[in-house]
Amino acid sequence: MKYSTQQFLNLLCGEYSNQQQAIDNPPFFAHIFLRYKPIEHLQPGSILLEQSYAVNPTNPYRLRMIRAEETSEGVIKLWNHKFKHPERFASAATDLSQRQKITDSDLISLENCHYQLVERIDGYYGDIEPGSCCMVRRDGKNTYLVSSFHLQGDKLSTLDRGYDPKTHERLWGSIAGKFQFIRTNSWEAKWS
Repeated sequence: MKYSTQQFLNLLCGEYSNQQQAIDNPPFFAHIFLRYKPIEHLQPGSILLEQSYAVNPTNPYRLRMIRAEETSEGVIKLWNHKFKHPERFASAATDLSQRQKITDSDLISLENCHYQLVERIDGYYGDIEPGSCCMVRRDGKNTYLVSSFHLQGDKLSTLDRGYDPKTHERLWGSIAGKFQFIRTNSWEAKWS
């Protein structure tokens, strides 16, 4: 793994909370935990992403495996995967024995839903890969995802929105802007 990818993963891996944002603006922002945990027995660059509401932190509403790889000078691709049976790994971010059971055969690549990120002076910026159309089914409707994030130090901001493929009307996602997370815990990534 290239140094730049390892450097990004060391910064990303940790637990994040948007508690202050949820307190300041409860009608628009639920209190959410994000956990990015290294999966060291898989291919280098593999991390588990777990998203859960603070009111039910042990029951994630989203579980993904992301694999980081530098694809060209200064550009890192985040390969996005979902789990065939996410309920089997619902506690994997906090339970090492569960995490160690994850294999590549448990994963499904999310085609057209991979991210491209670049490092700039003020941190890392990521978006769905240019030219991709990441389709997400939500509330019985197909939508296309527009997603971005910015990681700078202990701060992570994210914005995910789903749009109607025909009318381009926003159907889901934040109406009040980006989610603003602060890292509350760090986990070092040690791939062999």
